[in-house]
Amino acid sequence: VAGDVPDTLLRKRVLALVMSGVVPELEGVELVGDGAEAVLIGGCDESLEPNQVFSYMNLARAFAELQAGAELYCMHKNRWWQTSRGPQLDGGAFVAGLEYATGIEATVLGKPSPAYFAAALEALDAEPALTWLIGDDIDTDVRGGQAFGMRTVLVRTGKFRPEALEHTAVVPDVVLSSVALFPAWLERNLSPCRRGSAPT
Repeated sequence: VAGDVPDTLLRKRVLALVMSGVVPELEGVELVGDGAEAVLIGGCDESLEPNQVFSYMNLARAFAELQAGAELYCMHKNRWWQTSRGPQLDGGAFVAGLEYATGIEATVLGKPSPAYFAAALEALDAEPALTWLIGDDIDTDVRGGQAFGMRTVLVRTGKFRPEALEHTAVVPDVVLSSVALFPAWLERNLSPCRRGSAPT
């Protein structure tokens, strides 16, 4: 979650299925095991913790809370992420499962939600049209950044797959092999008066 915890969560009792490393970022949120007004689904990490966080028991608990009227939130809807062991399932799969089972659409708090980008730009004191977003995911990074009015760079690292460019209508402003190449590209291709803010 970018910046402070959204006010919508601060005012609610929240069942949070997140990694322990995320819990400090939820300071001020009332975390509960039942009787929740909201369910929050986070992402995965490379430890064994996702086995516990996204166990059948916990997902069934989340399902029951949603059936009882809780709202569904997620940090993102990433289908998979790149790890040291290669591509691994991410939290978006569990979000999709709960959406399917309950008929409730999750509110995304992280990328590519407008609120996430708004918080990042506010922290940078930057204007969307003058800001470059650099990422390796054509959907959450490039599509999300363009929807918010930013210029975008897709890098061929991390999650990048060549076929992703072949099966999407999303066209980044530039594709580079590495984020390290961006400063030189910017110097070569844009005059000083057209350069935007620092990349996000």
